[in-house]
Amino acid sequence: MAPEVINESGHGKKSDIWSIGCTVFEMATGKPPLAHMGKMAALFYIGAKKGLMPSLPDVFSEDAKGFVQECLINDQKQRPSAADLLQHPFVFYLRQSTTNKSSILHQ
Repeated sequence: MAPEVINESGHGKKSDIWSIGCTVFEMATGKPPLAHMGKMAALFYIGAKKGLMPSLPDVFSEDAKGFVQECLINDQKQRPSAADLLQHPFVFYLRQSTTNKSSILHQ
């Protein structure tokens, strides 16, 4: 859940961007962000905006890591829009490439 959803401080499309970041993280690693924490501890951590969310491991491309980090920015006003994300190199490359799509994760 995005910080603004947890805190009930108003949410919208940017909350969905947070969810995209969590989904990509979990698809890449097999675990959700903050999987090492209990569910309630993770909710409190995110809601309190205590710090950065975890990054993808170094085996992933800088584009993949940057995409997830941008989606998981605590301040929803600073998060990119869906249109912005479509131009992000991580997505743009996949949309343009005819090569093996999985290679974008491990460049």
